[in-house]
Amino acid sequence: MRTRQNISKCLRFGLAILVLFIASGSHAFAQSKAMIAKELAEQLIRRFSKEVADEGVEKLTSRLQAVALSAGDDALKVIEKSGPRALRILENSGADAAVSVRLLSKFGDEAIGALEGPARLSLLRQFGQEAGEALIKHGAVAEKLIASSGAPAVGAIQQLSNQGVRRLAMLADEPSTAVLAKNADMLSVVGRYGDRAMDFIWRNKLTLAGGTALAAFVANPEPFLDGTRQLVENSVDSLASNVGKPIAEKLGDAKDWTWRILAISAMLILFWGWKTRRSNRAPKA
Repeated sequence: MRTRQNISKCLRFGLAILVLFIASGSHAFAQSKAMIAKELAEQLIRRFSKEVADEGVEKLTSRLQAVALSAGDDALKVIEKSGPRALRILENSGADAAVSVRLLSKFGDEAIGALEGPARLSLLRQFGQEAGEALIKHGAVAEKLIASSGAPAVGAIQQLSNQGVRRLAMLADEPSTAVLAKNADMLSVVGRYGDRAMDFIWRNKLTLAGGTALAAFVANPEPFLDGTRQLVENSVDSLASNVGKPIAEKLGDAKDWTWRILAISAMLILFWGWKTRRSNRAPKA
Protein backbone atom coordinates (compact mmCIF):
# COMPACT_ATOMS: atom_id res chain seq x y z
CA MET A 1 0.00 0.00 0.00
CA ARG A 2 2.80 2.37 0.94
CA THR A 3 4.60 1.52 -2.30
CA ARG A 4 1.56 2.57 -4.35
CA GLN A 5 1.33 5.83 -2.46
CA ASN A 6 5.01 6.54 -3.12
CA ILE A 7 4.55 5.82 -6.82
CA SER A 8 1.50 8.11 -6.94
CA LYS A 9 3.45 10.90 -5.24
CA CYS A 10 6.33 10.51 -7.69
CA LEU A 11 3.95 10.67 -10.64
CA ARG A 12 2.29 13.81 -9.34
CA PHE A 13 5.66 15.40 -8.66
CA GLY A 14 6.89 14.51 -12.13
CA LEU A 15 3.73 15.91 -13.75
CA ALA A 16 4.12 19.15 -11.81
CA ILE A 17 7.75 19.46 -12.96
CA LEU A 18 6.68 18.82 -16.57
CA VAL A 19 3.95 21.49 -16.43
CA LEU A 20 6.40 23.96 -14.90
CA PHE A 21 8.95 23.17 -17.61
CA ILE A 22 6.42 23.66 -20.42
CA ALA A 23 5.15 26.90 -18.89
CA SER A 24 8.63 28.30 -18.47
CA GLY A 25 9.52 27.24 -22.00
CA SER A 26 6.41 28.91 -23.43
CA HIS A 27 7.15 32.06 -21.48
CA ALA A 28 10.72 32.10 -22.73
CA PHE A 29 9.50 31.51 -26.30
CA ALA A 30 7.00 34.36 -26.02
CA GLN A 31 9.71 36.63 -24.63
CA SER A 32 11.96 35.66 -27.51
CA LYS A 33 9.29 36.54 -30.11
CA ALA A 34 8.57 39.82 -28.35
CA MET A 35 12.29 40.62 -28.44
CA ILE A 36 12.44 39.86 -32.18
CA ALA A 37 9.44 42.13 -32.83
CA LYS A 38 10.99 44.91 -30.76
CA GLU A 39 14.33 44.65 -32.58
CA LEU A 40 12.51 44.80 -35.92
CA ALA A 41 10.53 47.85 -34.77
CA GLU A 42 13.76 49.65 -33.86
CA GLN A 43 15.25 48.69 -37.22
CA LEU A 44 12.22 49.99 -39.13
CA ILE A 45 12.35 53.29 -37.27
CA ARG A 46 15.99 53.70 -38.26
CA ARG A 47 15.45 52.76 -41.91
CA PHE A 48 12.03 54.36 -42.50
CA SER A 49 12.05 57.22 -40.04
CA LYS A 50 9.68 59.39 -42.09
CA GLU A 51 7.00 56.69 -42.20
CA VAL A 52 7.02 55.23 -38.70
CA ALA A 53 9.12 57.42 -36.39
CA ASP A 54 6.05 59.10 -34.86
CA GLU A 55 4.64 55.76 -33.67
CA GLY A 56 7.43 54.86 -31.29
CA VAL A 57 9.01 51.49 -30.60
CA GLU A 58 6.31 50.24 -28.24
CA LYS A 59 3.38 50.84 -30.58
CA LEU A 60 5.22 49.50 -33.62
CA THR A 61 6.29 46.40 -31.69
CA SER A 62 2.66 45.73 -30.77
CA ARG A 63 1.61 45.98 -34.43
CA LEU A 64 4.36 43.60 -35.50
CA GLN A 65 3.41 41.06 -32.85
CA ALA A 66 -0.24 41.16 -33.92
CA VAL A 67 0.67 40.54 -37.57
CA ALA A 68 3.04 37.70 -36.66
CA LEU A 69 0.27 36.12 -34.60
CA SER A 70 -2.24 36.19 -37.49
CA ALA A 71 0.09 35.48 -40.43
CA GLY A 72 3.01 33.53 -38.96
CA ASP A 73 6.65 34.32 -38.29
CA ASP A 74 7.38 34.68 -42.02
CA ALA A 75 5.42 37.93 -41.86
CA LEU A 76 8.24 39.54 -39.89
CA LYS A 77 10.78 38.44 -42.53
CA VAL A 78 8.66 40.03 -45.25
CA ILE A 79 8.29 43.26 -43.29
CA GLU A 80 12.02 43.36 -42.57
CA LYS A 81 12.70 43.15 -46.30
CA SER A 82 9.94 45.43 -47.66
CA GLY A 83 9.27 47.84 -44.81
CA PRO A 84 6.16 49.57 -43.39
CA ARG A 85 4.19 49.28 -46.64
CA ALA A 86 4.29 45.50 -46.32
CA LEU A 87 3.16 45.83 -42.70
CA ARG A 88 0.13 47.86 -43.75
CA ILE A 89 -0.78 45.35 -46.48
CA LEU A 90 -0.66 42.48 -43.99
CA GLU A 91 -2.71 44.39 -41.44
CA ASN A 92 -5.35 45.24 -44.05
CA SER A 93 -5.44 41.65 -45.34
CA GLY A 94 -7.21 40.50 -42.20
CA ALA A 95 -7.83 36.75 -42.11
CA ASP A 96 -6.05 36.38 -45.48
CA ALA A 97 -2.77 37.84 -44.23
CA ALA A 98 -1.03 34.48 -44.74
CA VAL A 99 -1.89 34.66 -48.47
CA SER A 100 -0.41 38.14 -48.67
CA VAL A 101 2.73 36.87 -46.91
CA ARG A 102 3.18 34.18 -49.56
CA LEU A 103 2.74 36.71 -52.38
CA LEU A 104 5.14 39.21 -50.81
CA SER A 105 7.68 36.45 -50.20
CA LYS A 106 7.43 35.24 -53.81
CA PHE A 107 7.33 38.58 -55.66
CA GLY A 108 9.00 40.95 -53.21
CA ASP A 109 8.66 44.68 -53.82
CA GLU A 110 6.86 43.96 -57.09
CA ALA A 111 3.86 42.85 -55.01
CA ILE A 112 3.78 45.97 -52.82
CA GLY A 113 2.18 48.36 -55.28
CA ALA A 114 -0.01 45.64 -56.79
CA LEU A 115 -1.62 44.72 -53.46
CA GLU A 116 -1.96 48.15 -51.89
CA GLY A 117 -5.42 49.67 -51.69
CA PRO A 118 -8.74 48.37 -50.33
CA ALA A 119 -10.17 47.46 -53.75
CA ARG A 120 -7.32 45.12 -54.66
CA LEU A 121 -7.16 43.57 -51.20
CA SER A 122 -10.90 42.96 -51.46
CA LEU A 123 -10.35 41.03 -54.70
CA LEU A 124 -7.56 39.09 -53.02
CA ARG A 125 -9.85 38.14 -50.14
CA GLN A 126 -12.63 37.07 -52.54
CA PHE A 127 -10.62 35.10 -55.09
CA GLY A 128 -7.44 34.03 -53.32
CA GLN A 129 -3.77 33.83 -54.23
CA GLU A 130 -4.32 33.37 -57.98
CA ALA A 131 -6.14 36.71 -58.09
CA GLY A 132 -3.20 38.28 -56.24
CA GLU A 133 -0.74 36.88 -58.79
CA ALA A 134 -2.90 38.23 -61.62
CA LEU A 135 -2.91 41.68 -60.00
CA ILE A 136 0.86 41.58 -59.55
CA LYS A 137 1.53 40.55 -63.15
CA HIS A 138 -1.07 42.68 -64.95
CA GLY A 139 -1.99 45.51 -62.58
CA ALA A 140 -4.98 47.72 -63.32
CA VAL A 141 -6.01 45.68 -66.39
CA ALA A 142 -6.41 42.55 -64.26
CA GLU A 143 -8.15 44.51 -61.50
CA LYS A 144 -10.83 45.73 -63.91
CA LEU A 145 -11.41 42.29 -65.46
CA ILE A 146 -11.60 40.47 -62.12
CA ALA A 147 -13.91 43.08 -60.63
CA SER A 148 -16.21 42.69 -63.64
CA SER A 149 -16.16 38.92 -64.22
CA GLY A 150 -14.91 37.38 -60.98
CA ALA A 151 -13.36 33.91 -60.68
CA PRO A 152 -13.68 32.98 -64.41
CA ALA A 153 -11.57 36.05 -65.28
CA VAL A 154 -8.92 34.99 -62.76
CA GLY A 155 -8.64 31.57 -64.40
CA ALA A 156 -8.40 33.10 -67.87
CA ILE A 157 -5.80 35.70 -66.93
CA GLN A 158 -3.60 33.03 -65.35
CA GLN A 159 -3.19 31.37 -68.76
CA LEU A 160 -2.69 34.48 -70.88
CA SER A 161 0.34 36.46 -71.98
CA ASN A 162 0.41 40.24 -71.61
CA GLN A 163 -0.96 40.60 -75.14
CA GLY A 164 -3.78 38.16 -74.41
CA VAL A 165 -4.81 40.03 -71.27
CA ARG A 166 -4.78 43.35 -73.14
CA ARG A 167 -6.99 41.87 -75.85
CA LEU A 168 -9.44 40.56 -73.26
CA ALA A 169 -9.55 44.02 -71.69
CA MET A 170 -10.21 45.63 -75.08
CA LEU A 171 -13.11 43.24 -75.66
CA ALA A 172 -14.52 44.33 -72.31
CA ASP A 173 -14.18 48.02 -73.19
CA GLU A 174 -15.94 47.76 -76.55
CA PRO A 175 -19.77 47.75 -76.28
CA SER A 176 -20.16 45.42 -79.26
CA THR A 177 -17.92 42.74 -77.70
CA ALA A 178 -18.28 43.36 -73.95
CA VAL A 179 -20.57 40.34 -73.69
CA LEU A 180 -17.62 38.09 -74.55
CA ALA A 181 -15.43 39.33 -71.70
CA LYS A 182 -18.22 38.64 -69.20
CA ASN A 183 -19.23 35.22 -70.53
CA ALA A 184 -18.16 32.61 -67.96
CA ASP A 185 -18.15 29.77 -70.52
CA MET A 186 -15.91 31.69 -72.90
CA LEU A 187 -13.55 32.64 -70.08
CA SER A 188 -13.44 28.98 -69.08
CA VAL A 189 -12.32 28.09 -72.62
CA VAL A 190 -9.60 30.74 -72.39
CA GLY A 191 -8.57 29.29 -69.04
CA ARG A 192 -8.10 25.89 -70.70
CA TYR A 193 -6.47 26.91 -73.98
CA GLY A 194 -4.79 30.24 -73.11
CA ASP A 195 -3.47 32.45 -75.90
CA ARG A 196 -4.48 29.91 -78.54
CA ALA A 197 -8.15 30.48 -77.69
CA MET A 198 -7.70 34.21 -77.16
CA ASP A 199 -6.17 34.62 -80.61
CA PHE A 200 -9.14 32.84 -82.21
CA ILE A 201 -11.65 34.89 -80.21
CA TRP A 202 -9.88 38.11 -81.13
CA ARG A 203 -9.95 37.31 -84.84
CA ASN A 204 -13.63 36.31 -84.74
CA LYS A 205 -14.89 38.65 -82.04
CA LEU A 206 -17.74 40.23 -83.99
CA THR A 207 -19.06 36.89 -85.22
CA LEU A 208 -18.84 35.39 -81.73
CA ALA A 209 -20.57 38.37 -80.18
CA GLY A 210 -23.53 37.72 -82.46
CA GLY A 211 -24.91 34.98 -80.22
CA THR A 212 -25.32 31.48 -81.67
CA ALA A 213 -21.74 31.22 -82.89
CA LEU A 214 -20.45 31.72 -79.33
CA ALA A 215 -22.63 28.88 -78.05
CA ALA A 216 -21.23 26.54 -80.70
CA PHE A 217 -17.66 27.57 -79.95
CA VAL A 218 -17.77 27.17 -76.16
CA ALA A 219 -19.60 23.83 -76.48
CA ASN A 220 -16.77 22.32 -78.53
CA PRO A 221 -13.83 24.68 -79.09
CA GLU A 222 -11.27 22.16 -80.40
CA PRO A 223 -12.51 21.96 -84.04
CA PHE A 224 -12.55 25.75 -84.29
CA LEU A 225 -9.08 26.11 -82.78
CA ASP A 226 -7.74 23.33 -85.05
CA GLY A 227 -9.25 24.97 -88.14
CA THR A 228 -11.43 21.98 -89.00
CA ARG A 229 -14.62 23.96 -88.41
CA GLN A 230 -15.39 27.55 -89.34
CA LEU A 231 -17.73 30.15 -87.90
CA VAL A 232 -18.95 31.26 -91.35
CA GLU A 233 -21.94 28.94 -91.03
CA ASN A 234 -23.58 31.52 -88.80
CA SER A 235 -23.08 34.50 -91.11
CA VAL A 236 -26.22 34.11 -93.28
CA ASP A 237 -28.43 33.41 -90.27
CA SER A 238 -27.03 36.50 -88.58
CA LEU A 239 -27.64 38.55 -91.69
CA ALA A 240 -31.21 37.32 -91.93
CA SER A 241 -31.81 38.20 -88.31
CA ASN A 242 -30.11 41.58 -88.29
CA VAL A 243 -31.16 42.75 -91.77
CA GLY A 244 -34.11 40.63 -92.87
CA LYS A 245 -36.24 41.24 -89.80
CA PRO A 246 -36.08 45.07 -90.00
CA ILE A 247 -36.84 44.88 -93.72
CA ALA A 248 -39.88 42.71 -93.07
CA GLU A 249 -41.13 45.17 -90.47
CA LYS A 250 -40.68 48.07 -92.88
CA LEU A 251 -42.39 46.08 -95.62
CA GLY A 252 -45.52 45.69 -93.55
CA ASP A 253 -45.70 49.45 -92.90
CA ALA A 254 -44.62 50.67 -96.32
CA LYS A 255 -47.16 52.48 -98.56
CA ASP A 256 -44.73 53.27 -101.35
CA TRP A 257 -44.68 50.47 -103.97
CA THR A 258 -41.05 51.31 -104.88
CA TRP A 259 -39.97 50.58 -101.33
CA ARG A 260 -41.99 47.37 -101.27
CA ILE A 261 -40.36 46.11 -104.46
CA LEU A 262 -36.86 46.88 -103.12
CA ALA A 263 -37.65 45.21 -99.83
CA ILE A 264 -39.00 42.07 -101.52
CA SER A 265 -35.86 41.93 -103.69
CA ALA A 266 -33.65 42.11 -100.62
CA MET A 267 -35.62 39.32 -98.96
CA LEU A 268 -35.28 37.16 -102.08
CA ILE A 269 -31.51 37.71 -102.09
CA LEU A 270 -31.32 36.61 -98.48
CA PHE A 271 -33.38 33.51 -99.27
CA TRP A 272 -31.13 32.68 -102.23
CA GLY A 273 -28.04 32.99 -100.01
CA TRP A 274 -29.55 30.66 -97.46
CA LYS A 275 -30.47 28.06 -100.13
CA THR A 276 -26.99 28.29 -101.67
CA ARG A 277 -25.35 27.67 -98.34
CA ARG A 278 -27.59 24.66 -97.70
CA SER A 279 -26.72 23.15 -101.08
CA ASN A 280 -22.98 23.71 -100.56
CA ARG A 281 -23.14 21.97 -97.21
CA ALA A 282 -25.05 18.96 -98.55
CA PRO A 283 -22.85 15.81 -98.79
CA LYS A 284 -21.76 14.93 -102.28
CA ALA A 285 -22.15 11.39 -103.60
